[in-house]
Amino acid sequence: MLGWLSRCLPGFSIIALILMLVLAFSDVLNSPQWRSLLPPSPKKSPSNSIRAELSAPQQVFVFYVVFVHIHMFAFTVRLAWSIFRVTKETRAAIQRRVWQTPEASPTLDHGEFLDSSPCSSSQSLPDPSIVKINGITVQEICDPELIHAIILPNYGEDLHTLETTLRVLASHPRAHSQYEVYLAMEQKEDAAADKAARLVSAFEKSFLRVRTTFHPSGIPGEIAGKSSNVAFAARRIVQIHRTELQTESCNVMVTVMDADTHLSRDYFTEIRRLHYLHITEGDRSIYCCPIIFDRNSHESPILVRCADLLWGVFLATVSGRESWGWDSDPTAIGEDMHMLLKCYFETAGNVISRVVYIPASQCNVSSDRGRGWRRTLDTCSARYRQALRHMWGALDSGFAARRTVGYLRFHQRCLFLRPRHFALLHLLWEAHFMPSHLTILMVFSVIYTLWTPVTTMHPALAWAFSFTNLLRTLGFLGMNVCLVLYERWHTLCLNSRMQDMREANLSDTGCAQRVWYQPQYLLDRICFPIAGTIFGAVPTLHAVFSHFWTDRLVYRVSKKPNFSLEALGVV
Repeated sequence: MLGWLSRCLPGFSIIALILMLVLAFSDVLNSPQWRSLLPPSPKKSPSNSIRAELSAPQQVFVFYVVFVHIHMFAFTVRLAWSIFRVTKETRAAIQRRVWQTPEASPTLDHGEFLDSSPCSSSQSLPDPSIVKINGITVQEICDPELIHAIILPNYGEDLHTLETTLRVLASHPRAHSQYEVYLAMEQKEDAAADKAARLVSAFEKSFLRVRTTFHPSGIPGEIAGKSSNVAFAARRIVQIHRTELQTESCNVMVTVMDADTHLSRDYFTEIRRLHYLHITEGDRSIYCCPIIFDRNSHESPILVRCADLLWGVFLATVSGRESWGWDSDPTAIGEDMHMLLKCYFETAGNVISRVVYIPASQCNVSSDRGRGWRRTLDTCSARYRQALRHMWGALDSGFAARRTVGYLRFHQRCLFLRPRHFALLHLLWEAHFMPSHLTILMVFSVIYTLWTPVTTMHPALAWAFSFTNLLRTLGFLGMNVCLVLYERWHTLCLNSRMQDMREANLSDTGCAQRVWYQPQYLLDRICFPIAGTIFGAVPTLHAVFSHFWTDRLVYRVSKKPNFSLEALGVV
């Protein structure tokens, strides 16, 4: 019973919000506008006078609607600052890469040339993390190397998508010596064994190791999908490196990526730099990076493009070893968020999240069904299914509630009263509660102010509606500022990625430039609220009310595009 109540917390919050609106504005049915829509009543209240004072539900409404809108505006300001900072940090991370040439060898802090160091070779490119560039302090040249265990989960993914992702990884200078690739397959997929064999045969010489794992079907409490595949592969990694773990000599970093994710070599270099910069905290660090849809967004329907643009601040994660791997049950469909929560509770709130400012390149959902409006509708439908899967992660709020109660019950230290825990609760509210609450309050406010004359409202209500309308306008303008800043970051990241793709002779990875003055991108500036509602608030409502009777969602892979081989260029 407790599990059911906790998993339905977001749904109960929406019911409570609607109940508050009904109690606060039940007298609206006596207004002339509503009476004209209802059958005649023998007893009508002729009074339209302003209430002498607000009722308790109306006081709660005024406080909450103002609170949510202030938070919405503050989020916009925070987002603008974050994009500005991410752009600055991404540029700095990219500039850490140094191309060593015979004409100009970079020097170390002590004045010696890099190619004279016993730890380097003049025949190879220097590691971006072992020199000092533009005043940025980085790691020493003789730090031991990390082995990157890269989990590539896939269930029903297209073979071409997996091949392209592996070709991008194989183009990294350190792939052959430091990348262990684990193809996390689903046993119940008919073509899994054949697909795995073809990939291993094609790429076994490109990486340090390529291994396959097959998540068995029929395990009680586990579902088919990404989280189960990742969990099974992670347990396999622990088995392979058990000896190093027991002797505390393990130097392996686990990275989880989607089947269509393209990671820059600078991404792994940044993880190495951060790891050795904070070496004493390495066993409780989790790394995340922003994502960017820079491969086929120019071909996507505008609502899909806007939805993914808003979603683009989501994080990709790396596991800390204390959490004992990913969960495989239906409540773990949140994947990245769920893993962060699990690490948080398993480390008693001492997990450290570090940002890698090299973004992961992603594809927008696509459809291969014909052209024109039919393809647009099919793509939007596929994006909604993807959004529902994302919002199904609202189950994580219940998971966090159960773990919090359990921690308070069995531990002497009160985790709940720590500032970090309040920050965690705020994050969950922002992810699983605020989108649907804000949408309901906005729709109600617009309808109520259209049907109710201001002269009949209590002054506090009139002020609340006026103030929140101002905040919505400022928020809209603020999001346009965010989009302007986003254009700069998008261009920076795309140019860097395409330069790497040209040098690796990979021409079929996709390239979606954003030219701000083109009509399709100007429309982004006004269509994002619609996209946020259709692919944010609506699937959230769909998910949280579905949780009243089930926590299971059939995992369906979103269709990704196949890029034709063509010459790609950047400005």
